[in-house]
Amino acid sequence: MGTLGLDTERGLFLGVDFGTTNSVVSVFNFKDGEAQAIPIDGGCIFPTAIQMEADPEDPDKLARVFGIQAKEAAVIYPMSTVLSVKRLLGSDEKITLLVDEKEYVFTPEQIAGEILGYLKQRADEYAQDELSLAGAFSGCVITVPANSTDRQKKMTKEAAVLAGFDESSVYLRLEPAAAAISYAVSETKDKKVLVYDFGGGTFDACVLQIKIEEGGEPSISILSTYGDNRLGGNDVDKIMMDLVYEEFKKLTDGNIDLFDENADDGVSRRQKKVAIVRLQQAANQAKERLSQAKSAKIVLAPLIQEPKIVNINMEVSREDFLAHARVNALGDGQEDYEKFRGKTVPDLINETLACVDSSLAACGLKEADIDEVFLVGGSSALTGVSERITEKFGKEPFKSKISPALSISEGAAYYCNMIMMPTVKGPVVREKTIHPLGLEIAGRRFMEIVPGGADIPKEGLTVEAAELLTTNLDNVSSMAIIVYESTSPKPAEKTPTVNQEGMKRLAGTSLRGIPQGPRGQEKVKVIFSVGQDNMLRVTAESLSAGGAVTELAVDELYE
Repeated sequence: MGTLGLDTERGLFLGVDFGTTNSVVSVFNFKDGEAQAIPIDGGCIFPTAIQMEADPEDPDKLARVFGIQAKEAAVIYPMSTVLSVKRLLGSDEKITLLVDEKEYVFTPEQIAGEILGYLKQRADEYAQDELSLAGAFSGCVITVPANSTDRQKKMTKEAAVLAGFDESSVYLRLEPAAAAISYAVSETKDKKVLVYDFGGGTFDACVLQIKIEEGGEPSISILSTYGDNRLGGNDVDKIMMDLVYEEFKKLTDGNIDLFDENADDGVSRRQKKVAIVRLQQAANQAKERLSQAKSAKIVLAPLIQEPKIVNINMEVSREDFLAHARVNALGDGQEDYEKFRGKTVPDLINETLACVDSSLAACGLKEADIDEVFLVGGSSALTGVSERITEKFGKEPFKSKISPALSISEGAAYYCNMIMMPTVKGPVVREKTIHPLGLEIAGRRFMEIVPGGADIPKEGLTVEAAELLTTNLDNVSSMAIIVYESTSPKPAEKTPTVNQEGMKRLAGTSLRGIPQGPRGQEKVKVIFSVGQDNMLRVTAESLSAGGAVTELAVDELYE
């Protein structure tokens, strides 16, 4: 490519914040020496939405509509529109779309790949036309929630490959770490920072230590991270939806269930889908208005037209919104409904603060030890968040010149700069293990293998257990490999047990095919490998000739 002295073998990289509700892409602008968000279809914040329709030139093919147009089209074409696909990544759920009475089935990664592909296409055009950069984006740094599972990360990477990025050039980085870079680039003092990352679908709390190295470059160490993959702005929207739906139930005497497609209540399946999308969009708009105003008007006239016309016309005050406790499932599965039933907006903010407390406890810090709180994600602008943070930490959140909605993507673009121009200095993120990791051994004892606070190098951390495991019975052919994390700051006993307080079972498997023999004869080597993204893999290998090997991916270290 030969542009601006870039690493020609690596190519051009795009920073991507692929969000549940909105996505942002950024590039490192070498002329200005800064990361910048790329406007897509007129705006930097791009709705993560896609709508399928019949191709007018070929009825057997599908045309795609993306972003704000797709989000708006959801009101008219709910059966062929997908919103919030990120929440499905990592699941086995299929997405069925109905276009001109014909069904099409997709996987979540296929839909995510379509959206990412459109973002890549528009970013390619912008880089060439506006930044005079030759070539297309061959690689990307795509951010994922700190609490992402191994499968979610794999499906995110697969979506990026489907979008047209080279598989070997797709890098996953944690969202709070990317946000921290966008904060740290202008920092000149050593600090401990809490990143409060409240997005559309997830919440993460991350404690960082920033040290200014020789030459003035910041070095960022992640001390702890704790989050909830099922807590975000979408769940706040559902409380507003619930408030409006209660009004709908009053107007219909509870005889119509919009969320039951099979109910014989005189409302067609399509009209229910349209009504739900309109409810969702009205709820989101009213929530955003209440961040600035004391009341918001909600008008849905009509919401449905059969079997009778039902109009919604209501004024919602900020106090009404904050006090409302959710009572309806609103299409959620039983597990999610039980989680949010009876919850108010302040309750959800309390849950984010509980994650903050867990993150502080994990690295042995208190509120007074935190120098700055950095708000990230669009939902951090929610009424009550800034006030609760100020109350908890005794200081207002850091006022960044970067929008909370853009900071993750721009931080990812700084990562891109490190990849494209590895000789150029810049912020460095140093990740550490948070808690000791190990195995359950005989007597339900905990054998520590990876210590807490160990540096994770770029190539990952690999630790072989100091002791070999042995069979404790004659003629066994399998051995349980059970992985634990010790969340207690310091175990009370010299040899702790896995059933004491603070021990968390992460995952387990069996090493099968061990050559049978007398007790203690067979030896098993265990290796723990921790990547920069905090994914843990455990390998257990029987040392006999022809012995067995098993590998276990532990994908929820900080659930």
